[in-house]
Parts: sequence; structure tokens; C-alpha cells
Amino acid sequence: MPSVARYVVGYTADERGAEALQLGARLAGTDGSTELDLVMALPEHTPFEAVYKGGAHSTDTVLGETVKKWAEEALAMVPEGIPATVLARSGPSEAEVLMDVAKEREALLIVVGAHRRGIAGRFTVGSVASALLHSSPVPLALATAAPEAEAAPTAGLSRVTAFIGTRAGAQAVVATAALAAARRGCPLRLVSLIPRELDDQAAIAEASAAAMAELDAVVAETGVKADVVVAHGSDIETAVEGLDWRHDETAVVGSSRLGRKRRIFLGATAHRMLRTLPVPLIVVPRDYKPGIAK
Repeated sequence: MPSVARYVVGYTADERGAEALQLGARLAGTDGSTELDLVMALPEHTPFEAVYKGGAHSTDTVLGETVKKWAEEALAMVPEGIPATVLARSGPSEAEVLMDVAKEREALLIVVGAHRRGIAGRFTVGSVASALLHSSPVPLALATAAPEAEAAPTAGLSRVTAFIGTRAGAQAVVATAALAAARRGCPLRLVSLIPRELDDQAAIAEASAAAMAELDAVVAETGVKADVVVAHGSDIETAVEGLDWRHDETAVVGSSRLGRKRRIFLGATAHRMLRTLPVPLIVVPRDYKPGIAK
């Protein structure tokens, strides 16, 4: 894996694009170890493509004035210390453009913003995010429009929380979450959700013990240093809400086993979590290995 990581950010000249850029910057940090590719997807019939770095670098090809203005505005929002480039590229869809750039640039992550503000400011998945959630070969970070996510990008991450299921296959999630935590120098938390009726205390105790044993086994197998937590509630949403959340952390979840190998397919549980999560979410493709996109 290269010493300098690369993240592809789906940038649009609106609130959604600003949220994606802010999350990309927060995940990248300002130590220069991660470069952002701010990708503006243009209609397929657009007659040019361009790369813009600002300043004396100017452009590799002629940019339309509107696109150039958007590029300058985007670069102005990138915190000092984060290398960034704007790429304007045409393609059949924004999702396909982002995946093509991620593959070409060997990116470790694609970042997109919330489609619009949902109930209580939580996630709503638009068409671009939905397409990526069904086909991205690399982890996908979804920026939330929630007030909790409005920390300054330069604040970095205070914690990474990975959700671990009760079935086999947690290695990709743990590896991705552990890498993110290590790159940003923050703690890692592994969480197992137990959606049980709260009045069934015996069932809760039994399920919690089994989940804790599974978490301990994952820690022992992967060798990561992490806090382990079992959260339970009457349903998935309640269990997620019952966790303590820091305004500047991010969550990580794996893909459904219904998905193709090394492709994202968001399962029913993760979809339900999206309704409640107050922090950005990174979705990891099935059988993904950090630094490998195929």
C-alpha cells in the first residue's frame, strides 16, 4: 500500500458536495499522508475533461468558466495541509465516474454527501449513493447532514466504531476500521448489536454473553487493540441510539453476503442503522482487503 493514501470525493457545488468534502478532509487529516481527488462528474456529452490544482498549476486542459469557478471554490474549502486536486470528468453517471476514478487512482475510499436532509437530520440515500452501495469496489463513506457532523474538518477523528455481526466475515470491517483509526491516531471501538425485547432479561443476558465472546474472539484473531461493547434494544434503531456517540467519530459496517465479492451490497440491518446513526458511515465491500480494489 502506498505511503500516501488517496480518497475520491464526489464533489458537487452545493450543500451535499460541501458535506462530502468536509468528511473527506476529516478522514484524511492534515499530516499530508492522504490526498483528496475532488471529482466533479459532468454530463456524458461534455466535450472536455480537466484537472485543476489551483494557483500556478492552472489546468491541463481548458475548463469551462463555471466548472473552473466550482473547482476554485472546492479547493478553497480544503484545509491547509491536505493535498487536493479537482478532476472534472464526463461519464454516463456520477457513480460510474467516481468508481472509474477510484480504480484508476488506486483510491482507498470514495466519499459522498447526504442526498438531502431527512427526519431529524439523519441519512437519506440518494441515487448516487444508492448506486455506489450496490457496486463500489472500495469502501464508501457516507457523510451525514446531522448537526453532530458539523465539527471542523481539521479536528480529525476522535474514534472509529466498527459494527461486528455474529457471523463470520468481520475481518474486512475490522481491518478497514483499524487502518482508519491507526492513520488518524484515534481509538477503535468494536460494537455488536443485540435487538431483543427489553423485558426478556434472560435472552438479553444470553445474547450479550455470546456477542461479547464473539467480539473477544475477533480481537484475538485480528490482533487489534479495541474497546468492545455490546448494545441492545428493542430493535436495531434503539440499540444504535443507546450508544454514546462523539460528534467527530465515524462508524464502519460491512456489506451483506448477498453482494458480489469485493463489491458493496448494503444489507437490511445496515439500512436500518442509517435511519438512526448521528455520525458518518463507512461501508466496506465483502471480502475487501485495504489497499486492494478489484
